[in-house]
Amino acid sequence: MRQIDWSALFTGLIALILSIVIGISIVIGGQQYYQASKKWYKKQQMNFLALNEERFRLQDALDVFDNLYYDRLQHFTKSGFFVQEPNLITDKRLEMYEEIDRLFNVKLADLLFINKSSYEILEQNLYPIPKFLATDPQFKTYQTQIHFKLALLHEGDLFKLLQRIEFHNHKFTGLLNLQSCKLSGSNKKINTNNISTPYLNADCIWVWYLSTI
Repeated sequence: MRQIDWSALFTGLIALILSIVIGISIVIGGQQYYQASKKWYKKQQMNFLALNEERFRLQDALDVFDNLYYDRLQHFTKSGFFVQEPNLITDKRLEMYEEIDRLFNVKLADLLFINKSSYEILEQNLYPIPKFLATDPQFKTYQTQIHFKLALLHEGDLFKLLQRIEFHNHKFTGLLNLQSCKLSGSNKKINTNNISTPYLNADCIWVWYLSTI
């Protein structure tokens, strides 16, 4: 009977165990490498998204200057369009009433037939900001319509009147904007020696805007 060579069998067994260990090590190492690569990829993807978002913010900031938004913001701020405290809206509205009265009865008096001209300041309402602008809920814009009924001698007085209102605009805390102006002529013949009736009537709506921010 042939004797078994245990040394050769032992060597083969060792080689098998080593191959199994090496195989398991490779599988585990591969999985760890895959997980590490996956984690690194996610991290790099997040970094890319953060950089891309920052790029968009920088582009928006550049657009603010390129499109003169910053200049407009400064203009609105200087004109008092933005009010920091909502409870100041009432005070600003009273100031506007006083300015309108002064404007109508003093600054425009020489251009108007006062007994046939009048003005009316309507109620203050919220300006409906379009939803697509996605403004902050605290940002609210208030609008007040001022209705002018103006009796004038001729067209030149109307242009002077509009210029005076525009020039007087810097007196207002907020923005004053001409919304509409309907003109109608008098059917009566004008007597240049005795001017007692207006030749031109203007029905104009000016809107005063103020915002809280």
